[in-house]
Amino acid sequence: MAAITGYWVMLPVTRDPLDSDFTLVFIAVRIGFEHGWSHIYSLAFQHQLFTELRPGVFYNDGQRYIAPPPLAWLTVPLTPFGAAGAFYAWTLLSVVALLAAWWIAAPGAGLRRWLWLLAAVAWYPVLYGLAFGQPALVVLLTVAAAWKLLESGRPVPAGVVLAMGMSLKPQLVLALPLVLLAVGRWRFIAAWAVTIGVLAAASVVMLGADGLSDYRSLLAEAQTVVNNRYFTTAYVLGSGALSYVAEAVVLIVAAVAAYAQRHAPPERSFALGLVASALGATYWHLQDFTVLLVAAWLFWRAEPPAWQRAWLAVVALTIELAWPLTPLPLLIAIAAWFAFLCVPQRSEPARLSVRPA
Repeated sequence: MAAITGYWVMLPVTRDPLDSDFTLVFIAVRIGFEHGWSHIYSLAFQHQLFTELRPGVFYNDGQRYIAPPPLAWLTVPLTPFGAAGAFYAWTLLSVVALLAAWWIAAPGAGLRRWLWLLAAVAWYPVLYGLAFGQPALVVLLTVAAAWKLLESGRPVPAGVVLAMGMSLKPQLVLALPLVLLAVGRWRFIAAWAVTIGVLAAASVVMLGADGLSDYRSLLAEAQTVVNNRYFTTAYVLGSGALSYVAEAVVLIVAAVAAYAQRHAPPERSFALGLVASALGATYWHLQDFTVLLVAAWLFWRAEPPAWQRAWLAVVALTIELAWPLTPLPLLIAIAAWFAFLCVPQRSEPARLSVRPA
């Protein structure tokens, strides 16, 4: 079944590898080299190079490079392979990232552990993200690595690693630093803040005033595209202020719940932060749910009740069938999972967690 699903999802890009979001990243890098990095968010240059790479394809409002500059920087070593070759290289890198994240964070042993991997590679958001050349699996790896480093008593490199992953696609882990701040992981947060600050400063210097203006313009446009908020609370509450208030409430509740469970093991804090990021996002697509893989693995490691573990199947299924079912069932399922994480466990796992740092 996994092979059939993977073949069906990946078939379009095997025929046309440029029909992916990764092409937009490749375009940004080319703009950087050919016209200067301050112009990577120029709509005129993006349109020009898109037409050059994909002649005859309609250039719509979903075909914009709006990711932060570090994603383009990361892609630079792949550009000598050409647009198609760079996509395939990125796909290989993403698969390796998934395997590494699974190796680091998946619970269990033996066959049960391998079943987690099989489920991951068969899950539609993962395949969908691979087909579009999305950075979600790379972010997934940085989250798993950050958790492992923090658990092993190395908060500074953990914070650096999370910041590097967050710089590629911030909304995937937006609530996680807030949750870790609430539980008192001060050294982790300091390292994260310094790294994010350095990357942000480098981006601002590179873009300059005109580049920042172009970036703000593209971000403002993106918020008006219905598809960009289809899998958020805006589906239920509308795209106005009410949905933004609800998303802010999710982040506040997550922080309060994290503080109430500040002595819980780090895997529970990470799971809470990731689920809050998905539920409180203002910009989210189906492939972005990929980050919930590591949330599920860490949630399972925290040894919740069996009925809460079983609920993960409901979450996975409602996301798998999001297109025919609409986003409402998955929003309800994730909200319930979020509620589980907000309520302290009656008894924490019988092991010592690393002292907050």
